[in-house]
Amino acid sequence: MTLLSYQTWINDRIQELRTAQSIKSEVDRLNGSIWDFVLMGCLVEIVAKLNCTHKVSSTLHKISKLFDDRLPQYRIPSYKTHNNIKDVPEQIYMVMRCGLIHSLSLVPDRTYKERKNYKKHWREWSLLLTHKGNHLQMMTWKPNGQPIEACLLDYSTMLDDMQTALDAIFQDAVNDTALSAHIETFVKENPMLGLVPALPQGT
Repeated sequence: MTLLSYQTWINDRIQELRTAQSIKSEVDRLNGSIWDFVLMGCLVEIVAKLNCTHKVSSTLHKISKLFDDRLPQYRIPSYKTHNNIKDVPEQIYMVMRCGLIHSLSLVPDRTYKERKNYKKHWREWSLLLTHKGNHLQMMTWKPNGQPIEACLLDYSTMLDDMQTALDAIFQDAVNDTALSAHIETFVKENPMLGLVPALPQGT
């Protein structure tokens, strides 16, 4: 298994996400699907794990590091109602992984609410997910009747950003032996998924 073959494979998976959008009608693309962002949460975690060579790091730390290393623009928005904290990367972890993937909710898993490394990032409704909007714009909305500050994430723009980060990781791995060895280990421990072709009925 070479880095190039894995890079090609993961790029093909991203292309599948793009294709899923392109075959939709204009109305469907605008309305979108929550499943798009569930898969986005999976993609963010994979790219974060490829980027971080520290095995002992938590997934939260790896995702924070991904955006700090590769996509610093995600540190620009600040939540003024929470002491101007600039934690959109951590909100992506809390909402997409601990909310959407755990329970198809924009409210993170409540078991994280009092955990030491997570409690300052645990908030309800901190992200607005859209298929057509101003990416990384701070907005106020009222999901429960009370105004809540949230950062808007546009699906297509975020998918482009994940591709940019992934390209940079593999480019660095060409000359970074520690990173390339880390990616090779990751692939060995997490073999590429292969789909079984459709079999005739009765097989």
